Amino acid sequence: MARLPHEMTSDILCRLSVKDLLRFRSVSKPWCSSIDDPYFIKLHLSRSLKTNTNHSLILSHREDHFFSVNCALFETTQRLNHPFGEQRKTLQILGSCNGLLALVDDKDRIFLWNPSTRKSQVLPFNEIGSSSPSSTYYGFGYDPISDDYKLVRMVQSHGNNDEYFHSEAKVYSLRSNCWRRIKDVYFYHKISREFGFLANNALHWMVFKTLQSRNKELVGFDLGSEEFRFLELPDCCLDKVLWFHIKAIGGDICLTSTYRETNNVVVDVWIMKEYGVKQSWFKLISWKEPHFMPCSTVALPLAFSKDGDEVLFFIGYKWFNWGRRIDSFVWYDLRSQEVKNVVIRDIPTSFEVNWYVDSLVPLNSNAQQ
Repeated sequence: MARLPHEMTSDILCRLSVKDLLRFRSVSKPWCSSIDDPYFIKLHLSRSLKTNTNHSLILSHREDHFFSVNCALFETTQRLNHPFGEQRKTLQILGSCNGLLALVDDKDRIFLWNPSTRKSQVLPFNEIGSSSPSSTYYGFGYDPISDDYKLVRMVQSHGNNDEYFHSEAKVYSLRSNCWRRIKDVYFYHKISREFGFLANNALHWMVFKTLQSRNKELVGFDLGSEEFRFLELPDCCLDKVLWFHIKAIGGDICLTSTYRETNNVVVDVWIMKEYGVKQSWFKLISWKEPHFMPCSTVALPLAFSKDGDEVLFFIGYKWFNWGRRIDSFVWYDLRSQEVKNVVIRDIPTSFEVNWYVDSLVPLNSNAQQ
């Protein structure tokens, strides 16, 4: 194996899991050097994303317990021991990108963590201009132009009857390990804390154009240009929905609306195929009468299967059902429209879920660990 050309060795290694690669670092110094090489790390990540391999589900239970589920097997959960200490009782995942998780605690302290490599760091403290913010919006993603991971934090404070208003937006750069202020936003938040999602190299949130607005609109933040822009939603009668959610699936923006149609409950899934073009929205799924869908549950699409023929749904309870929540997963077949349950052993009864790709992506070696 040592006599193989370097390119062939790299091609073989990039097909392995992160767990195997970390073990093989001890085989020899050349192998260790190859696996730690930034080019190889990007090559391995790129292959995982293109082939839809090395993916996991990260389950957050009671805001301080984390579990992973291997998406190649969907058999059982594995407990993840986060490195931030038992005193962190209210950790929430604010974003997942290329194997890095961004987390925030109840005091707005932010952490980055690669569960695959078990590396972590604490982001430098950055003061908020207002002592009592009404809302804080976060987002985390990768900018391929600058080859940098960025975290966005938007803070707003406003009193009753618009007696005062304060707004500020800052961006953290993993490469420089520092915060900097960007131009103020021209929209409003009305929820105390919200996490954006990443699609098409931009972070997105649902916001209000004015304080008097009743309807939310979708805004995107381009991680390269660091400019905000509004994106139009599909004409899907959001005024009659019981519940709607917007996220990313397969790299595209995905809107899920759940509503009643006569005596049926309908779950529609819309995809924006051409970023920023309203006419490119198309309805991927219209799922009528889901048998497990009482009004207290929501169906959230997470990912496509490896062959693209099925969609993995998270079935979560918005409220407790007879004193218990039993969140679960199902596969929806796009051709037959059939649904099958996903059986995972040792799964918590209730959890939040994040789609995750195992990777070797490093953190800033000069930052606080």
